Amino acid sequence: MTDTSRLSDPMPLVDDAPRLAKVADTEESLDRILAKPEPTRHQGFSAVLWLAAADFAALCISLATGLFLLAFMSNALRNSLDLWSYNTRADMLLPFAIITAFATYGLYQRTSRRVRPTTFGELRGLFHAIAAGGFLAEGVTLLGHRGYGWRELPASQVAAACGMALVLVPTGRAMIRHFLPVLRKRRIRVLIVGSGMMATRVATHLKSDRGIEVVGHVDDDPKGGTAVMGKVSELPGLCKEYNIDRVLVSFSLTHPRDTTAILRQLHRQQVPISVVPRYFELLSWRSEVDEIRGLPILDVAPPYFGWGTRFVKRSFDLVASSVLLAIVAVPLAIMAVAVKASSPGPVFFSQERLGRDRRPFRIYKLRTMRVGAEQEKAAIDALNEVDGPLFKVHDDPRVTPVGRFLRRTSLDELPQLFNVLLGQMSLVGPRPFVTEEASKITGWALRRFEVRPGITGLWQVSGRSDLSFDELCHLDYIYVASWSLWWDVKIAWQTPTSVLRRHGAY
Repeated sequence: MTDTSRLSDPMPLVDDAPRLAKVADTEESLDRILAKPEPTRHQGFSAVLWLAAADFAALCISLATGLFLLAFMSNALRNSLDLWSYNTRADMLLPFAIITAFATYGLYQRTSRRVRPTTFGELRGLFHAIAAGGFLAEGVTLLGHRGYGWRELPASQVAAACGMALVLVPTGRAMIRHFLPVLRKRRIRVLIVGSGMMATRVATHLKSDRGIEVVGHVDDDPKGGTAVMGKVSELPGLCKEYNIDRVLVSFSLTHPRDTTAILRQLHRQQVPISVVPRYFELLSWRSEVDEIRGLPILDVAPPYFGWGTRFVKRSFDLVASSVLLAIVAVPLAIMAVAVKASSPGPVFFSQERLGRDRRPFRIYKLRTMRVGAEQEKAAIDALNEVDGPLFKVHDDPRVTPVGRFLRRTSLDELPQLFNVLLGQMSLVGPRPFVTEEASKITGWALRRFEVRPGITGLWQVSGRSDLSFDELCHLDYIYVASWSLWWDVKIAWQTPTSVLRRHGAY
């Protein structure tokens, strides 16, 4: 019979009665709690084969597409078909060379080093491996040309094929992971070492990701009323019993020597371990690990806000916002008609915000509330669900039916593309606070005013209205302090998924 003193999700308790009371409060079924977790921890060998097959197919398509694109550009389609038939042996070395590079770069490992593996997180490794595979194929065919009379692969053909692969391989991986059941990952089961305020904050961050399941906490001396599953010394047994995918080391009063000894034992059992740095508020994903005589050192990533990067960012904003406005022009007109028809008043809502260098500007949105909503704010002030100067209500009575749909889908934000064209905003940046809210920002958080506010940003993909005012300030600081163009691309990539899942949208 299962020991109910160690129940999973969200925070198991040691004695049964409080745990079962918590189950009743959260409407969690006892059957689910007593059920054993799924038996698989890592992707199986069959999943790796499917992924390799998808990569090989994408590479073959990239090779053929690159060849025909070159042929089309050179007006020599017939000659290219003849060359394909003659040189298939040499051409097909390219997909095999890149697959070999993928394996060398660890892109087929069944245990990911990331807590939450994603296709976007693999992009850098994929890009490097594709380039390395291209050079490898070029070198092999050059030797084959000299030794066995093969035709040497033209550098232009390799470049075209690799260029197509940069698009087709990540797309193929994302599609097969979404549609193939063997590659569709269950939630990552995480066990946290530590308790108290900071460990609870870490758990809250993890729970905001639907792909992660916080099974519970372990600690020898629980703090802050945190419910624990057991002591740190019990980690190996708990990981095996509850099929833990990853152990996350947070903040604990247990002596580091004792914790390290247990974690070394877990490492031998091949249980993935991640560590939350003590000063994580200063760090971002761009921070790098250095080493001095065996001592690992984690740096605080510097921002790249030189004149060159500002020029690139602004150029990207101009081009992307122009293209997006052309694409959404007709849908925007339809939404404007719907806003006008649903309630009397103007189509657009305008409000003063503070932008770069604290300069005021007027932001534009599709109107989602009835006219006079600002004057009604004092009457519903008691319904506010967030802290600090922010004001958010899940079922705000001032929001119109059409406005509620626009808010939940973030379509009301589309007119801000005009603010981007005018240079008042960026596509990616800190949240644009109203003047009253911005006046509450002091100290280190003032760095947010060094850049233009964004239509989307780190706040958008991290919880939006579910975040506290302090968390918003922290995310904006981290974004500015560690900015890079690649981070903008990553945030833009994550935004559609965040919008579709309606995280913090109300």
